[in-house]
Amino acid sequence: MEQNNKVGDCGVAAASYNGYSTAGDGGTATTGKFGISKAGHGGTAVAAYRGIATTGNYGRAIAGDKGIATTGIGGVSEAGYKGIATAGNRGIATVGCEGVATAGHEGIVLVRYWDDLAKRIRFAVGYVGEDGVEPNRGYCVKNGKLVLAEDEEQEED
Repeated sequence: MEQNNKVGDCGVAAASYNGYSTAGDGGTATTGKFGISKAGHGGTAVAAYRGIATTGNYGRAIAGDKGIATTGIGGVSEAGYKGIATAGNRGIATVGCEGVATAGHEGIVLVRYWDDLAKRIRFAVGYVGEDGVEPNRGYCVKNGKLVLAEDEEQEED
């Protein structure tokens, strides 16, 4: 079943399997598998497996496994396994194992990884502007440390 929901300011939108959701300022958008969710200023967008979630300033975007989550200034963005999370200035980007996280100026990059030695999940944390962590650059984890994703890709070639 395919659905396409759009709502104005302060609204809520939901779509099922292969659907598309949009909500206005302060709204919430939720989508089923393979869907796309968008929310306006201050909103929340959630997308399931392989979904894409996008939100406006001060919002929160969450995407499922292999998804992409993007948010505006001051927002929080989370993406599932092998996902891509991007947050605006002062935002926090959190991504699962083997993912890439990017944050703007004064942002925080968190990348989840498995610590074989301790046999537990850990997070590599980077603060933009400290310890060489640069704004608007993608980071992943190698040997428990944050590294530029593009440097990691070059090593694999």
